[in-house]
Amino acid sequence: PVDLRPPERVGLLGNDFGLVLLELPVAAAKAADRLAQTKARMDRLKRSPEPVAMKFLFELFGSGPKAIQDLATSIFGSKASLVMTNVVGPNDTVYLAGVPIDQIMFWVPHPGKELGVGISILSYRGMASLAVIADAGLVPDPEAITDEFNREFRRMQRAAQRAPAAADAGAPPRTRGTTRTPRRQKPERPAH
Repeated sequence: PVDLRPPERVGLLGNDFGLVLLELPVAAAKAADRLAQTKARMDRLKRSPEPVAMKFLFELFGSGPKAIQDLATSIFGSKASLVMTNVVGPNDTVYLAGVPIDQIMFWVPHPGKELGVGISILSYRGMASLAVIADAGLVPDPEAITDEFNREFRRMQRAAQRAPAAADAGAPPRTRGTTRTPRRQKPERPAH
């Protein structure tokens, strides 16, 4: 998904998005190369007509009979292996009924019969969280995805922090934030 909201609507509730098909650079050996290639590819796709065209097609198919909707989903599903979305959440603590929220998470809607995996990434208060929803027949252990995500995220974070210092020579110093992925916590036992 690619956010298509105009600047005056950024931060407001509601969705306005198109879809793009991103080929991930899985053959690149170095984390820094994978990160740079993924960003460059996604930046090109965001500037292309693809997100707007896909939004238009899905709105068109979505207003037709269910058989046409199913056909559109099938065609799209045959071109991709999973649905993945990244949402930038608030940097500051959000409150619900006066209580601070520690962590926020969401899951992408089930992507249909053809796509058995949905991955959601949300940043909130300097922390990135990952959620995986998967067809158990295709991915019997979705924790393997989250474990590898955590390892790769740490590798990419280190690579980003070591980014070409030579290119920054003479540039004003940059500030660096930290991002952490949540560790799995055991559920608390209720007090008796």
